[in-house]
Amino acid sequence: MQGNSYQLMILDLNNFLDKIKELPDNFTRIFSNAVAFLIAICFALGVVLAIVGAIKWATGWDDKGGKKTVVKGIVLIAISLIAGGTGITIVTFT
Repeated sequence: MQGNSYQLMILDLNNFLDKIKELPDNFTRIFSNAVAFLIAICFALGVVLAIVGAIKWATGWDDKGGKKTVVKGIVLIAISLIAGGTGITIVTFT
């Protein structure tokens, strides 16, 4: 009975050590998911800004502000596409 509990303790210790070894992989996965989420938010915000700016510009409600909003939206879309492409390239080649 004593030897059996000793084996279980060793198995639990090995299982614990294996879980600790997996932590860097988990942090990497969490970080990559967070970055992907931020890129998606950046793209969505850029699309919304571009649409709102185009509506402002087309209706003449705020002509100057509408143009600026369209440019801000396009810049955000470009940033998200570049960041996403860079992320895919890094993941592919590592």
